[in-house]
Amino acid sequence: MRELTVEETEIVNGGFGPVGAAIGGIAGGISGAINGDGIGDVLKGVTFGAASGYFGGIASQTTGFARVAFGAYSVETGVIGSTDS
Repeated sequence: MRELTVEETEIVNGGFGPVGAAIGGIAGGISGAINGDGIGDVLKGVTFGAASGYFGGIASQTTGFARVAFGAYSVETGVIGSTDS
């Protein structure tokens, strides 16, 4: 077994940026649909889920202060998306 190069790691990485946003958006939309919410609330779940997934994916790839900052953004957008308007 050998270690992956930086380029190979970027290719096989699954939760970074747009992929994290897609996963978060799908999860947020499904959550709203399962709860029987209206289309506006489902779209809000998709939007905030995508933002949370995007920032969470970035946080998983960084270190130090950047990890803390993007992790906080991820949590904040998830909390905002879960509140009823």
